[in-house]
Amino acid sequence: MPYMKVGDLLKGYGFISVTPDKTVREAAKVMANKGIGFLVVVDSSDPRKVVGVLSERDIIRALASNKEDAKVEELMTKDVVTVKDTDTLYKAAKLMREHGIRHLVVVNEDGIPVGVLSIRDLTYEEGALKALAEEIESEFSL
Repeated sequence: MPYMKVGDLLKGYGFISVTPDKTVREAAKVMANKGIGFLVVVDSSDPRKVVGVLSERDIIRALASNKEDAKVEELMTKDVVTVKDTDTLYKAAKLMREHGIRHLVVVNEDGIPVGVLSIRDLTYEEGALKALAEEIESEFSL
């Protein structure tokens, strides 16, 4: 049985993004309005280029430090961990574990962002859990 791919879980949702010049307050409003906790930060002149990510935790830290008017670029994580939409769920889960993160930016073969995969996607989807279990079993069987 072929392994389940990251793209199989994207469900066509795409992703929500902001540009680095937006304020933390503006980013927080986007998160609240969309009911999400993670934003992809894209280049102002090229929305196909990821320059960072911003999480709920980043927003909370900013608010606790009275930095709600700071620019996103000051608080975003610039070392973005990505996974290809053709990679297996196991690879995605392994990347999350290795980097201690809960979200991955999903890119296509050309490196263009096509979505976001969260740990919740991996744990809420029964098919994903089965696929992960099969792949783990295959990797560690002797």
